[in-house]
Amino acid sequence: MADAALDPALSERAFVAEVVRGMAALRAAGEPRRHTEDDLAVPLGLSAWIVRAAVDLPDAYDALLVLRSALVEAGGLHRASEPVPMRLADPRASLRNLGAYLYELLGRAARHAGLSEMALSERTLALMDQA
Repeated sequence: MADAALDPALSERAFVAEVVRGMAALRAAGEPRRHTEDDLAVPLGLSAWIVRAAVDLPDAYDALLVLRSALVEAGGLHRASEPVPMRLADPRASLRNLGAYLYELLGRAARHAGLSEMALSERTLALMDQA
């Protein structure tokens, strides 16, 4: 993680890996459920992953948009039919909304691809490493 603190690209890569693997683990930790406003697992996870990877909020949001595109592709979903979350003036609210969206997207993409969420997360990271 020391190298990631020196290189923003490594920090963002570490952040994205923690997010997608963490969300897959959350979904696998029991019966996957729809994310609700009262559910703090995703927002608290995002906060922890941002701190651990030492990324700032705008960079975190941009990295999550890249993750969104990779999840859509890795899951074989139709890009034009998948919504793009709105970026709000409040960066924390934007991240909270994008995190909830990605949590659900991970489940949809995994089901569409016929994979577990963890397998899809690894496929997504491999796809991102090729780019």
